Amino acid sequence: MLKSLDVYLIPTRKQRYILYSQPEALEAFEATSGDRIRKVIAWFMRKPNRLVAWAGRGLNTGYGYYLRLENRIDPIERVLKAMPLADFIVIHFVTIPNGGTIRAEFERVLKRQRLKHIIWFSVDMVVSPVVLVFTPFLAPLPGPNVFFYYPFFRLLSHYRAIRGATSGLRSSGLEFKSLPEKSGLEDNPRLARFFGKD
Repeated sequence: MLKSLDVYLIPTRKQRYILYSQPEALEAFEATSGDRIRKVIAWFMRKPNRLVAWAGRGLNTGYGYYLRLENRIDPIERVLKAMPLADFIVIHFVTIPNGGTIRAEFERVLKRQRLKHIIWFSVDMVVSPVVLVFTPFLAPLPGPNVFFYYPFFRLLSHYRAIRGATSGLRSSGLEFKSLPEKSGLEDNPRLARFFGKD
C-alpha cells in the first residue's frame, strides 16, 4: 500500500514558507519506519558482554529523553525525517502575493533546511568525539549522561533531516494542492507560534 504524507507549506509574516505536518501523521510514519536507531540500541542491549549491554541500556535511556525533547527542538525537522518514508508527498499550500512558483518555493525551503542541518551536523560531528573522550569520567555520575547523548542524537537527527530534505528535492512523487486562504491557518493553535513573532 502506498504511503502518502500530507505536508503544509505555510507562509509566515516574513513572506517565507515553513513546513508543517500533523503530529499524528508523523508519529504513524515514525512507528512504521522500523527505526534503525532503536534496532541498534536493542542489539547492544542483547549482547552478553556486560559493558556493551550497559552501554546499550544507557543509550536507550538517553534516546528516550531525546525523543521527548525532539518535538520541542524543531518541528520542521520531524517533517523532513518523515519524507523519505513516504511513497508520495501531497503539499498543501497558500500562495504568497508576488511569490515564485510553489514548486520553487518548496525547493527553496528544502534547500534552506538542508543547508541548516548540514551546518549543525558538522558542529555536532566535532562536538561528539570531544564529548566521547570525557564519557569515561562522566559515565559514573548518577543520572543520564546528557553531555554525550544530546550531541550524539542530534548528530543522527541532523543526518536524517539532511536525507529527508534531499529526498524531498529528488522526489518525483509530489502533488501540490492549493488551500483556500491563510486566515484559517492563523487560528489553528498548533500553528500559532509560526504566525506570532516572526
